[in-house]
Amino acid sequence: MNWEAFWNQQAEADKPTAQVGRINAGELNSEQLHIRLAAHILEQLNLQPNDQLLDVCCGNGELTALLAPKTAFCMGVDLSPKLIELAKAKHQQPNLHFSRANALQLSGLGRTFNKINLYFSFQYFEDYETGLRVLSEMNALLAPGGRIFIGDTPDATRWRQYYNSPAKIARYYYQKWRGTEAMGKFWHPKEFEKMAEWLGLEVQILPEPADLPYAWYRFDAVFVKALA
Repeated sequence: MNWEAFWNQQAEADKPTAQVGRINAGELNSEQLHIRLAAHILEQLNLQPNDQLLDVCCGNGELTALLAPKTAFCMGVDLSPKLIELAKAKHQQPNLHFSRANALQLSGLGRTFNKINLYFSFQYFEDYETGLRVLSEMNALLAPGGRIFIGDTPDATRWRQYYNSPAKIARYYYQKWRGTEAMGKFWHPKEFEKMAEWLGLEVQILPEPADLPYAWYRFDAVFVKALA
C-alpha cells in the first residue's frame, strides 16, 4: 500500500475524524472523541508542563493540538504533506510545531524528547522489521527516563473478532491481493515485547478503556527508557 498517497487522499475528507481514518466515534461526536482520546494519551504518557512531546503520525493535528497546552514544547510529524498542511492551517500555538517527516527517518528532527506518542497508526507499518525500525527511530530521540505510548493498535489475537464472517475474510484477502487493504497489520502483543527487549526498553501491554470505540479489538503499549 502506498500510504502517503492513501493519506493524501483521506485529507480531502470533510470531517476531521475521516481525514485520519476514524470512521467510528461510538456514542461521541467528533469533538468529544478527540477530547476523550487526548485525555487517554495524556494519562498514559503522564504528560507534565515541562515535557518535550513528539507526536508521530500526527495526521491533521487534532489530537496534537489538544496535547500541546499540557507541554513545554510539542512537535507533530506525519508522512502526508496534505495532512500536515491541514494541521498547520488550523492549529497555531506558540509551543506547537508541525513538520512532514517519515517515521522511518526521524533523526533529521535534530532534538530529543522525553515523551513520544504514536496513536492509531502502528498498524500501517506492515511487517515486524518495519515496526522495529520505527520504534528504534523513536527510541533514538527519547531522553533517558522517557516514555513512548503506542496506542490503539489492532490485536492479532483478536483478528477473527474483527474479521468475523466469511464475507469479511474474503474481502480482506481480495484487498490484500489488489494491494488496497487499508487496515494494515494486526500486531501480536508478544511482538511488542520482543521489540522492547531488543531495544532495552521496558514495556507494559494494556487493554484500551472500554469506552473507546475500537477497544474491542485493539490494545495499548507504554515503553519506558531506563535512566542513564
